[in-house]
Amino acid sequence: MASPITIFNNDELLFEATDIKEAAEFLAEHLNTTKNRCYNLIERGYVYNIPYYVEENEYRFVAPEEIATNRRKQLEERGHKNARRVWLVPANPNEYDLASAFSRYETLDWKRSFNYENGDILFMYVSGNIQKVRYKVEVIEGLVRSNDVKYNKMFWNDEEKFEQSKEWKWTRFRLVDEVYTNELSFSQLREHGLKGKIQGSMILTGELRDYVMSFFEHDLTEGYYPDLVSETLEEGKRKTVRVNVYERNPIARKQCMGHYGAQCQVCGLNFEDTYGEVGKDFIHVHHIVPLHEIQQDYIVDPIQDLIPVCPNCHAMLHRKENGVYLSIEQLRQRIVNTI
Repeated sequence: MASPITIFNNDELLFEATDIKEAAEFLAEHLNTTKNRCYNLIERGYVYNIPYYVEENEYRFVAPEEIATNRRKQLEERGHKNARRVWLVPANPNEYDLASAFSRYETLDWKRSFNYENGDILFMYVSGNIQKVRYKVEVIEGLVRSNDVKYNKMFWNDEEKFEQSKEWKWTRFRLVDEVYTNELSFSQLREHGLKGKIQGSMILTGELRDYVMSFFEHDLTEGYYPDLVSETLEEGKRKTVRVNVYERNPIARKQCMGHYGAQCQVCGLNFEDTYGEVGKDFIHVHHIVPLHEIQQDYIVDPIQDLIPVCPNCHAMLHRKENGVYLSIEQLRQRIVNTI
């Protein structure tokens, strides 16, 4: 079955191809290069949303989501050369406080010491006193434009390194999962195929790749972190309320769900029980403390400050009645009284 590919140049439609062969032929002629080279960059482009740059021109390749997802699965199962790469990347806590940064943000900018590309997976090895693989992240922007870089100075422990960082190239990634286990210590990595020290980024392959990947089972952000909570108002109009950074934080969310589970603490809805596998682990997380009471140096307590709620109850908790937000208990009582 043909897989349509659409080519964009600087966000403007350039060509609509019926399949990747036609797309490669067009791009090869357009760029005056070989068809085989274009085939590979188009495939990686539409599968992992990887742009291709020629001087100031940005080319993007788009296929229907289902086609891209199926092809990504095929590439990774076969270990194809166009499959995303998996890296082991050192992080020095004496230079940058990665743990604190992830406790506040779900996406971070990181030094592009190698040509990381969209879709690449990076396993972050925290050195210093920890010496363990702690985080799995996914590259969402291989090369961040210089004027868009978020330096996050507050997390730098080494002032000299921070000043140097202003001259670096940067990659943006999102947190996928985090674990803390001695099974991912340096000594255990050596037992499962690591050669030498972890002094720079390296591509993971074979036994070591499979061993490290086996400890990361979840995706803490994909599909579970809406930027907005929507509610339907009278006459079909819709209103949105922005979800704050503490509600979106993946590590705080994981700890909150570990304590309460994935069941709405207001109405009792469990999405997996109601909808089956598609609803597994789906829930919103609500921040109990009003935003105006949060100070700049506030550290969230995932058990005391956050609570799992369904999207409907979440929207109601963000609405005011007579100028005041309803508490969890007040909203819960409303539901009890209507049954």
